[in-house]
Amino acid sequence: MRINRNDLYDLLSSENGPFVTMIVNNPTDLKEIQQTKITFKNLMREAKERLTKMFPKLDHESYLSKLGIYGEDNSFWLNNKGRSTALIGNMDQVESFQLSEAYSNQVSVSRQPNVLPIIQELQMKFEYLLIALNQTSFELYRGDGYDLEKVRLDEDAPRTLKEALGDNELVGGEVTFRAASSHGGDVAVAYHGHNEKSQEVTIDQINYYQMVDQYVTTNYAHPESLMTIVFALPENQAKFRQVSKNKNLSHHLKIEESPNGLGIDQLENKMRPVAHKWFEQIMDVQKQRYETAKDKNKATSDMRELVRCAVAGQIDTLFVRSDTTVVGMIDDEGKLDTESLEAQENNLVNDVVDKTMQSAGRVVLLDTEDMPTDKVAAGILRY
Repeated sequence: MRINRNDLYDLLSSENGPFVTMIVNNPTDLKEIQQTKITFKNLMREAKERLTKMFPKLDHESYLSKLGIYGEDNSFWLNNKGRSTALIGNMDQVESFQLSEAYSNQVSVSRQPNVLPIIQELQMKFEYLLIALNQTSFELYRGDGYDLEKVRLDEDAPRTLKEALGDNELVGGEVTFRAASSHGGDVAVAYHGHNEKSQEVTIDQINYYQMVDQYVTTNYAHPESLMTIVFALPENQAKFRQVSKNKNLSHHLKIEESPNGLGIDQLENKMRPVAHKWFEQIMDVQKQRYETAKDKNKATSDMRELVRCAVAGQIDTLFVRSDTTVVGMIDDEGKLDTESLEAQENNLVNDVVDKTMQSAGRVVLLDTEDMPTDKVAAGILRY
C-alpha cells in the first residue's frame, strides 16, 4: 500500500518486536520475477541468521513464515506500483509499503522497525495541483509528492478553448476560417495559414487561459490553499502566468515541456525532479535553522549527545545521512550500549530516529553533500 504518516506512527508505537525489515527492488517485467525471488530467498536466509544470533529463544520458523509467503507470489511483485517494496513484520503480522525510490536490496533485524526508507518516502510528499496545459486544452491533477490523481472536472469547466469560447475561435497551427460578410450570396472568407501567429489567435488563447485560471483558482487552489504547478511549453507558461490571479501559483516549480499525449505514469515521472527541487528548497531553510541553532548552542552532531537528547525528548529536528549504520543501541533504561551481542548487530541511528519521532521531533534524511555537518547525524535542540 501507499504510505501515510499514520502508518509510520503506528509502526513506531508497536511494542511487539523484534521486527524484520526487508527492502526489495520490484521487477519491471515478468522476466525479472525469477531474480526477485532469488533475492528474496537470500534475504530470508540472512534474516533467519540474524534472528537466531540476536534472539535465540524465538520460534524463528513461525516468525518468518508470514514473510515467506511473499517469496512465491508472482502477482504481488508484478502488481506493485513503486520502484521497491518494504516488508516490515513481527510475530503477529507483515505490512507491505510501496516506495517511489529504488534501494539496495537489504534486510535488518532489531527491536524497532527500520523506518528510514518510509521517512525518506514521506519527506518527498507535498500536496499541490498540477495543471497540464496545452494551447487549446487543459487537464487538472491533484498531487502528493510523485503520486498524481486526475481531477474529474465539472460540466462547466473550460476543458478546451472551443468549449470555452464557442465555435468562432481562431486556432494557431491549423487552417481555419471565419465568414466575414455576405453580398449576393458570396461569402468573404478570411483564411489563416498553418503557421500564422495572428494577434487574434493570441487574444483567444489569453482569454482561454484567463478562464482556466479562474476556474482552477476559484474551485481548487484558493479554497484548499494548494500550491499550483504548471506543466506547459515555455511560451504557454508565459501567457498563462501573464493573466493568472492565483496567489498559490508557484514561480519556482514548473515543467517547461508539452504534456500533450502523456499518461499519468509519464506525468508522475516528470514530477520527480520537481519534487526534489521542492525538497531542496525546504532543506535550505532547515540547514539555515541548524546554523542559527548552533550559534545559540542549541545544536549538536555528537552521537553520544544525540542519544542523550533523543531519550530526553530534546531533539526538534534530526538530520541523518542516508545509508548510515552506527553500531550500538539504546537499552531499556535509555542508556547507550555498544558491547552486547544485540548492540553489535543493531543500527544505533534507527534507535535515535525512533526516540526522536516518539517525542514528536522531525527526522530528515539527506545525502552526504547535503548534510549541515560532516558527521552522520546532527540535531536542532528544543532547549
